[in-house]
Amino acid sequence: MNWIVCPTDNLLTYLKPAVASFRAQDIGEVAVWVIDRGSTDGTLEWLNSLSWDVQDGVKLGPWVSHWPDMLSLAATWNRALSQLFNRGEEHVLVANNDIELHFDAYRKLLADPAGFVTCVGVGADQWVKNSKENINPNRRPHPDFSCFLIRRWVWEKVGPFDENYKIAFFEDNDYHCRMRQAGIEAMCLDIPFLHHASMTIKTAPRWRQNEISRQAEANREYFYKKWGFRIGSPEYEEFFQTRA
Repeated sequence: MNWIVCPTDNLLTYLKPAVASFRAQDIGEVAVWVIDRGSTDGTLEWLNSLSWDVQDGVKLGPWVSHWPDMLSLAATWNRALSQLFNRGEEHVLVANNDIELHFDAYRKLLADPAGFVTCVGVGADQWVKNSKENINPNRRPHPDFSCFLIRRWVWEKVGPFDENYKIAFFEDNDYHCRMRQAGIEAMCLDIPFLHHASMTIKTAPRWRQNEISRQAEANREYFYKKWGFRIGSPEYEEFFQTRA
């Protein structure tokens, strides 16, 4: 099964086209799992109103879970990935709720042999609705965690995301470092997706924006204490250039 996991939190306007693009993937047997983290904007009601995709008599979703107890994006990813990999799935695509994929994105990611591969986010000014077929997209070692495909063997070797990064931000940089430390090269493929960047925080009420911003700074400092260098610093860049 080709699973797509999408956590969401009060972003129904952007979630609708995101889910539509997930369900339109041409790889076959795509199961969409949307995890609501406590939305109050009608997200659950909309998700539960959707009809099921059925293939060969098997319901493919969208599956819907309500996990308001999750304290972080890292914890949400961990819980979902653990469940899927423990049941024997070989790979999972994890996607933000503020993106749209081309119909062939999943197929192209899965065709790459790397254990961890991502698409690359672009803005509306660069987004072309109908992509041209590109059999061998360019690869570069700068993963975009807004849309990533992770294989089970990577998860088993590296382990779960660090849940000390509360709410969100920098759990992805941490995982990138840990993959590098484990000798795994995470690759970004030249497969664009439309990304309305950081819309969850941009559309949140002011008090929530302040809470997320404060925690983001705390996460930044936690990363520094853990790794000994700051994100984007020369030492950070050197870490990925040295042989794992």
